[in-house]
Amino acid sequence: MSDFWKLEEHKLGTQTFTHFADGTAHKNRMQGNDFVQSLMYTRGVTCFSCHDVHGTANEAVLWKPADKLCLDCHGPNTANGPRAPNIQAHTHHPPDSPGSQCVACHMPRIEQTIADVNVRAHTFRFITPAQTDALGIPNACNLCHTDKSTSWTASALRSWDERSPWRMAQ
Repeated sequence: MSDFWKLEEHKLGTQTFTHFADGTAHKNRMQGNDFVQSLMYTRGVTCFSCHDVHGTANEAVLWKPADKLCLDCHGPNTANGPRAPNIQAHTHHPPDSPGSQCVACHMPRIEQTIADVNVRAHTFRFITPAQTDALGIPNACNLCHTDKSTSWTASALRSWDERSPWRMAQ
């Protein structure tokens, strides 16, 4: 991909028109910056592993609906995770609810741009409430639970046995 894509320059610690202070992108057409720095990319996943350039009826011209696509490689109790007996045990949300959609947490909508186009994060990392507070990056929980604070979110996540304290502190 480096033959065709040059990373947009960014100074860490500064929020700009195109980047959050941690260097992750928040504008449309910037997802490639995040993607080529993601673990998915380093493991051989390409844009075309998920997206069909010729178009589909699925959102974001995905090969399949997002959850079906994610679960092809990331089913419960698989080597690629999640390491939970089922999706509900991983997400702590009812099956088939917005909170149990893979992209809701691992690719949250981080910016609305032209018309109703919502840009999704392509880092595939979970954004913690601490990162929201420190860097202004939206976290998935508070994107849905808009009536709650990041303190509420952090407290709720700390009550989940499988959430590591060091990751929550980031």
